[in-house]
Amino acid sequence: MPTALRLFHRLLSVLNMLGAVWVVALMLLIVADVVGRAFGKPLFGVPEIVKISVVGLVWCMMPHTLKIGAHLRSTILMDRMPPGGRRAVEVLSCLLGIAMFALIVYSGWDKMIEAWQIGEFEGEEPMRVPTAPIRTMVFVGAALTSLQFAVLLLEHLRGRPFAADARGT
Repeated sequence: MPTALRLFHRLLSVLNMLGAVWVVALMLLIVADVVGRAFGKPLFGVPEIVKISVVGLVWCMMPHTLKIGAHLRSTILMDRMPPGGRRAVEVLSCLLGIAMFALIVYSGWDKMIEAWQIGEFEGEEPMRVPTAPIRTMVFVGAALTSLQFAVLLLEHLRGRPFAADARGT
């Protein structure tokens, strides 16, 4: 495996781990808020933080999930296709994935830059959560997902099975 691809996959793994740690942190924050509410002292801004965070952690984990073939998929039709048909569908899926996530990158660039420039936030006082970091994560996550679709496309065109195919699913 080329060094660049190894580094790319390492980056995806690190972002996935960051997303997993983020999930645990959110869980602890929610528990603290619930306990605080029981004693009449809720934490301010937890709903806003959770709402924004869910978007960010999904985009942290999306490219790695694609890399390992862990997205939900139905194989009812694929299982009945000849190998050439399956390959054609997989190639088409990769091409559509590249295009779709590249369009998210393209359409999100201006909004991300604007969010940084104007200091966009979610929520009201006493807790205002900045949205620029999350918009950046959407941008980066979509870009990395598009690149991962390109990696999968090249692997598939070379005759290597996807991770999901290798597992027999």
